[in-house]
Amino acid sequence: MKKVLALVLACMLLIAAVPCAMAEEEITLNVWSFTNELEGMIEKYYAPSHPNVKINYTLYPTDGGEYTSHVDTLMAADAASEEAPDIFTLEAAFVKKYVDSDWTAALLDIGFEEADFATCIPAMVQIGSNEAGVQKALAWQSTPGALMYRADLAEKYLGVTTPEEFQEKVADWDAFLETAYELNEASEGACKMFCANDDIWHPYEYNREAGWVVDGKLNIDDNLYDYLDLLKTANEDDLYAKGTAWSETWFAGMNGTMDILCYFLPTWGLHYTLKPHCVVGGDSITDEAELAAKSEAEGGTYGKWRMVAGPCGYSWGGTWVGANAAKVAAADDAKKAAIKEFIRFFTLDEDFLYTYAKDVNDFVSNNTVVDRIIAEGGTPNPFLGGQDHYAIFAEAANLANGAILSRYDEAIKTLWDNAVVNPYTKGEKELDECIADFKAQVAAQITDITVE
Repeated sequence: MKKVLALVLACMLLIAAVPCAMAEEEITLNVWSFTNELEGMIEKYYAPSHPNVKINYTLYPTDGGEYTSHVDTLMAADAASEEAPDIFTLEAAFVKKYVDSDWTAALLDIGFEEADFATCIPAMVQIGSNEAGVQKALAWQSTPGALMYRADLAEKYLGVTTPEEFQEKVADWDAFLETAYELNEASEGACKMFCANDDIWHPYEYNREAGWVVDGKLNIDDNLYDYLDLLKTANEDDLYAKGTAWSETWFAGMNGTMDILCYFLPTWGLHYTLKPHCVVGGDSITDEAELAAKSEAEGGTYGKWRMVAGPCGYSWGGTWVGANAAKVAAADDAKKAAIKEFIRFFTLDEDFLYTYAKDVNDFVSNNTVVDRIIAEGGTPNPFLGGQDHYAIFAEAANLANGAILSRYDEAIKTLWDNAVVNPYTKGEKELDECIADFKAQVAAQITDITVE
């Protein structure tokens, strides 16, 4: 009898152990990205709390379209293949292309609910949804933009000593232009208001009433004509440096070898563009104290910058996380749950977002977390003379309208610059001729929208 009881107990223990063993079974997720940023976040924050998930991380750069080329090729050939991504990241330049395709899964189909997105920054939710409003991707960061300016130059040429005073001088585009004239006269042309055409593009882009495509037709928003007028005036009256974004001239205004008063930059632009380039060679320095010391020794601009909201709220950039619809459809419940949890952890988990934000000062895409950080004293930034960049970015974060963006934007913007912005603002062609050329090029190259 004892042997029988022992056998029964052994069987019961074995049966009880089966679900535990199944629960401990390792799940593998293929994650594709164009940046190693997420890989580091996985190692530091995700992996310790998800020991039973193995991540196969594949990185392709965006240079030359390599990332999108690999995604497109594999997804078109066999989206459900073993090597295909379960999860892939999308940047602002091509996120709409993928969320508007059948390649990305609806997040509601993998267990999310609409209420889950309630505290997210609206623009990032809007950009991650398709034309029908179906949510396909979420972002862990938000990329609101502000106006960075040199406080020392503002005081020298404009007599401005506080960010509040400077904001009055750039409160709208009329004030911005008036200040550009004042600066040019006071500095005798030595200091320019901004550097390049594209410096003011994103504020204008995000403040259109409607996007490039409305009801399947090409649309040129009235705000874009205002953009052209300001650029043409600035060009004719020599109010800006006539440089090119990401060029030597652009960085020269950041490190102080040229006097440029303003840069419109988003969250990442502050941390990863302006700050590292506050001194020549500063982009190779990882320690902030060392950067500040080098700037002081060599006449750089560390500590001389301040932030204001500027003429309008806007956004620039971002990284979204989406799921491969084919892999989701083929996944069992455990795999589907792991896909959902990966996206949820990085984009909705408030504990993670708070910790990550405090660690790296990135501006996260969650209003609850943003409000908490500001309430706790924000993020006093020595690079900005002690200003709290979180509070200023928060002003812009909920103003940007992501609903106007479309999958056509990158291609249309390139045609717009080549056919309209460059020839018109330089006085090479009349506006009517430029617009006609632009429409003809759009009609020839983007055949699935109507051009009237």
